[in-house]
Amino acid sequence: MLESLIYLFVRALVLDPLQTELTDRLAKARVPTAIIAQVKSCTTAALPVVVRRVQDDPRWAVGIAVDLWLKRRSPEQVADDAAPACRPAVDAARSYLDGRV
Repeated sequence: MLESLIYLFVRALVLDPLQTELTDRLAKARVPTAIIAQVKSCTTAALPVVVRRVQDDPRWAVGIAVDLWLKRRSPEQVADDAAPACRPAVDAARSYLDGRV
């Protein structure tokens, strides 16, 4: 039961806002849809890893949620921190955001 609540919390306060911000930024930067889908798929798949991290360090989750909501960190930075396995997909998208492509 507690784990289900943590999943819900992480999805509602971290993952969904992160994906919305990333998708909006990437769409505005005209990143190809395949890369956007790859980033979204990767961050969705990272949910169990993020939930484990939240269970180990709840303050980290609160900090990430606040950073996202107050826009103190870019969504790419949050994705790198929350889902390190997604770094290749985020880096591919970042090259469009930085104007390298």
